[in-house]
Amino acid sequence: MKFFLVCILTLPVFAIAQQLADGFVIKGNIKGLPDNTFVYLTGSGNTDTLAKSTVVNGSFILSGKVDHPDGRMIVFPALNKRIFLFNGNEQITITGADENFGDLSFVGSPTQSDYEEFINQIKPLGDFVAYYRQQMQMAATPGARDSSAIMLNTAYTLYQTSIDRFIERRKTSPVSSLVLAYSYDVDPNKDVVLLERRLLSLDSAAKNNVYAMGVQHVIDKGKVASVGSRATDFTLKDTLGKAVSLSQFKGKYVLLDFWASWCGPCRKENPNVVAAYHKFQNKNFTILSVSIDTEPANWLQAIRNDKLTWTHVIDVRTAESSVGLMYNVETIPQNFLIDPAGNIIAKNLRGPALESKLQQVLK
Repeated sequence: MKFFLVCILTLPVFAIAQQLADGFVIKGNIKGLPDNTFVYLTGSGNTDTLAKSTVVNGSFILSGKVDHPDGRMIVFPALNKRIFLFNGNEQITITGADENFGDLSFVGSPTQSDYEEFINQIKPLGDFVAYYRQQMQMAATPGARDSSAIMLNTAYTLYQTSIDRFIERRKTSPVSSLVLAYSYDVDPNKDVVLLERRLLSLDSAAKNNVYAMGVQHVIDKGKVASVGSRATDFTLKDTLGKAVSLSQFKGKYVLLDFWASWCGPCRKENPNVVAAYHKFQNKNFTILSVSIDTEPANWLQAIRNDKLTWTHVIDVRTAESSVGLMYNVETIPQNFLIDPAGNIIAKNLRGPALESKLQQVLK
């Protein structure tokens, strides 16, 4: 009987020791944490609880097991604060004396070290890119604009080089996928070709996380209506309520132009579109404008005011579908140049770029 009781009492201890050997242990010692408050380790989306504990004298221990290293959150509900952490099944120590978590030390997680390098080296370069881009846009004189452009190009080159070097050295780190997600947010060109090339260069271990899934989603979405792809046919009502299909214009070069009467940049761009139409309309070229207006009267008035004398249709957007969603249009103005065979050969042609491209393809 005594032997049986000893076995029963030691089972939990053995089970915990075995779990810790196979899984993760996160030991925290942060001054200022209120005693007897809960601590949780969750996925980065706060959708699941991977471990929980209670604070005692500013310390806590979180233990459990995960399938792969990933970005996660240590949540302190009583403080309404959280710590972002990359962890796998390691023994990690977190120490600090700042209850605002502004200066914490992490030991034991290689992926967390990768993340700290990203925060300390790559992200500041991305911030410089955003800063100089804003300076260039706000420049009051051509000289100031040129100076900001030089700084922007330098910062952008350093930033992109740093990203390539980081992912080259850390092909198995999930932080590389986070870096790619961040790089796309900063990239003004939204270059999905570059994004895909970088993602494909990573090992599978680096892509088993929420960031890689997000990057892949962006790539898949970016390929929709991309240059070189087939233009998807659709049918919408024109200004007279008649059905018009994109396929009706097959055999011509078509500028598929998305706009709206309330869109200031669209209205400013319209004179360039009008000039291109009048210059090339007799050279196997036409325009099909798709409005995302919700007020047809405003749409029709804008067509008259801006003297847009080509075919117009209106896209009544719904939660389920629309032509704008079909062409991955998130902002306007946006356009697609489609060749006589129905292939997209260029997109987002603005100002002189539109006339230059038409001059090139129409000889």
